[in-house]
Amino acid sequence: MSEENSFKNEKITQILLIDNYSRGLTTDRITRIETIIKNCIAEVELKTIHFTQFKTEMAENYNGIILSGSELDVSSFYYDERLKRKFKPQLLLIQQTNQIPILALCFGFHLVAYAYGAQISRMRLFGLGGRIIFILLKETDELVTQKSIPVNVHHLDFVSPNDCNIQKKFNIMSTSRTLGYKMVQYMKHLDRPIFALQFHPETHNPYYFHPSLFDERIANKTITIGKEIIENFIWLCYYKKNINVHNG
Repeated sequence: MSEENSFKNEKITQILLIDNYSRGLTTDRITRIETIIKNCIAEVELKTIHFTQFKTEMAENYNGIILSGSELDVSSFYYDERLKRKFKPQLLLIQQTNQIPILALCFGFHLVAYAYGAQISRMRLFGLGGRIIFILLKETDELVTQKSIPVNVHHLDFVSPNDCNIQKKFNIMSTSRTLGYKMVQYMKHLDRPIFALQFHPETHNPYYFHPSLFDERIANKTITIGKEIIENFIWLCYYKKNINVHNG
């Protein structure tokens, strides 16, 4: 490899996307994440793997990791040991990582909470399916730069902001009260670069938010803000990588 190519590769941020959906499930969410990252102006090399292929030691090769959503439920771990074992490598990653930034989305959010001993609860009768809600942040940060934002939610499981394990380890940035449930919408680890979102910043494609069901301006803002959140995570990984390179 030439010195020029070696230098170029050192500059590229390596991102791993773990697809937590079951094989064969039809969803555009993984494609949405991939498209947002590939269109990011930062130099990024993205690799997507299915959760069944992931091994904890793989994390060492990447500057940032994204844990996707899923149609599965982490609350099922309490009675389905076989399902829990399938996600053990990700649980170990969450528990052991110190420096690699992690962005956890919906199901990934629940994996993070579970890994730190939080109770994963499930809404009764029905969940939040493909709707837009507004959430308020107690403060903006490097990931979310606006205090009031519309977000796309689609889930059955949730985490209570009163959970003592969450309060010990995480800064709870935003909560919501939806369908009678109070839940965490965004939290980040106090000491480690772990960012966990209950909502879906990748949203669906614009045609998903049909004008008869959603205000077009709000739907477009939801898509735009979600895209910015993912891009901000990529830049966070980029700057953290380069700081480490210079310090090294």
